[in-house]
Amino acid sequence: MKYVLDERYRLRGWRGAHTGLFDTKKKAPEFLPKDLFLLLMRCDGAHEIDETLLSEREKKFFGELRDARMIRPAEFWDFLKPEQEYKTYPAVYKQSAHWSITGACNLKCRHCFMSAPHAKHGAPTHEQIISIADQLAECGVFQTGLTGGEPLVREDFLDIIDALNEREIGITTIYTNGWLVDEKLLDELDKRHVHPPFQLSFDGVGFHDFLRGVPGAEEKTLNALKLLRDREHPVSISMCIHRGNRHVLRESVNLMASLGVGSVKCGSMMELGEWAQPELKDLKLTREEELRMFEEYIPQYFEDDAPVSIMMAGVFMYTPGDPAWRIFNHRECSAADEKEMPSCGVLQTDFYIGAEGMVCPCMGMGDCEYSRNFPNLFQTPLKDILQPDSDFVRLEEAKVGEIRDRNPKCRSCRYVDRCTGGCRNAALMAGNDYYGIDPDLCWFFEHDGEARIERAAKDAFSAYILRHPPIDQKHIDPEEASHNDCP
Repeated sequence: MKYVLDERYRLRGWRGAHTGLFDTKKKAPEFLPKDLFLLLMRCDGAHEIDETLLSEREKKFFGELRDARMIRPAEFWDFLKPEQEYKTYPAVYKQSAHWSITGACNLKCRHCFMSAPHAKHGAPTHEQIISIADQLAECGVFQTGLTGGEPLVREDFLDIIDALNEREIGITTIYTNGWLVDEKLLDELDKRHVHPPFQLSFDGVGFHDFLRGVPGAEEKTLNALKLLRDREHPVSISMCIHRGNRHVLRESVNLMASLGVGSVKCGSMMELGEWAQPELKDLKLTREEELRMFEEYIPQYFEDDAPVSIMMAGVFMYTPGDPAWRIFNHRECSAADEKEMPSCGVLQTDFYIGAEGMVCPCMGMGDCEYSRNFPNLFQTPLKDILQPDSDFVRLEEAKVGEIRDRNPKCRSCRYVDRCTGGCRNAALMAGNDYYGIDPDLCWFFEHDGEARIERAAKDAFSAYILRHPPIDQKHIDPEEASHNDCP
């Protein structure tokens, strides 16, 4: 019998990853073993497949494809469509680009690490935007998050959406301050069948205007959140904590939950750009102050029935319904695994494109001294930047073992079994060394951070988990649930 692959799927390959079954709805591939991929390639409406001749492994795979309706028996006219046929991209696989489509902003945020109030990084022309979209498609990057500056200040914002749609590039998130989010914008997105999540910033009840530098910013943000809730767009929030607003953390998180926000990420800001001004440095929390604030808030968070998913810097994270909370900073990696384990999992699949065309691993690296080492796709094509042996890809694929080898302190550290070197951005800010030590992570472990968070969470979490048993895991013992139980 002949079979044909459903129109939703395409056969794709990248440099070093040749066997991708690409899902056009999820905008992501599943990479298959070579033998199973070759079997899948025969599901083209032209080749006969005798299931009695398949291995047990192939029969199981074939049955799963059929049960999931990913393949179907082919009629005599059924063949793969041209766009489904196997195609390779001239670059390593990257799932998503975090893309600053402008370096300009309509607010005057005091903590902007890229100095968007002054448009320090400029704004690409429309022609340059189209060129970048072409290069993303050429390299098989079919997801992007749109950020700035403030992306909605661009007059051609909807034209950019159209260009991405034409190239079948999905929008993972729109990052915005919310000032320009209105019914008209959402109507235009709906017309284009684009319904992306949004991420907004909210910097504390009564303190948002201060940090954003423009009167009325808090009201605008809250109105945008209500509108996005009513229009059923998923929304997340980032919150900058400082000495002025730390006492409103609980109130702010609960307000966000009441407005339909799904997750909140909070922490202090980087000493770059606007935040590096001397008159603002006194607002920055010390590491000890930040940790104490989280110790105080964690019990309150569970007393409030974990109203949203939350991430407090790298110190604590929890998603309602999960059987355990987690310390993000705690990542176990043995000596046997260090040569293969990436120092940052996100950088394996994502990268950042700056408004000036710079390509770097992470947005926070765009304004540090080391940024002069990163390539610019207005000078070097993205397909050349994303080559397996390029300097850029080697940075993105840095392994835990490389960081440990370059830092004797890591090799002799008592916490080496649970530390993978920390954030590469933090290492750059501390010492301009991509492979250097993350001093925030060192401090956390050396000052008993894990035990302190354990103590702060234990009783409140036990009580919470009894009130709200984890999904599909109602038998769990809350006394045994800790960050080490999480995947």
